[in-house]
Amino acid sequence: MIAAPLLNGEDKRKQTTRERLAAAGYQLVLGPSYSIQIILLETKATGGKVTNLYIYDYVITDNATEKIRGGRSKNRLEASVGDMHLPIRWQFRDLNGDGLPDFRYYKGDGKKDFWWAEIWDGRHSRFTFAKEFAGEQ
Repeated sequence: MIAAPLLNGEDKRKQTTRERLAAAGYQLVLGPSYSIQIILLETKATGGKVTNLYIYDYVITDNATEKIRGGRSKNRLEASVGDMHLPIRWQFRDLNGDGLPDFRYYKGDGKKDFWWAEIWDGRHSRFTFAKEFAGEQ
């Protein structure tokens, strides 16, 4: 079998989800069994104060397959920091004791540490907000 020639030197294989997202400007935060790719969508000044609200979109991809994990809809994330692409802003651990890794992300403003939490909902195959695991460290 003869391989198809490359067009303009490009690889003809299909891009993975992670590759497509990286090409669109998403930055990768590696986790233990899944990872998060994040992009800043907009920044809003809040209530006349000097602080800003940073609004991101994020996508969760499985490390083994690089496919989207937990649904295909846009995931909105609001934080008080503009560097959510840094690994220090994320915690990957089993929060609810079901043996599956969940995640928390930094929401604080630098003065007070505060984290939002998402847990894996196996019945619906997606992550859901978990107020009971949000809060300070």
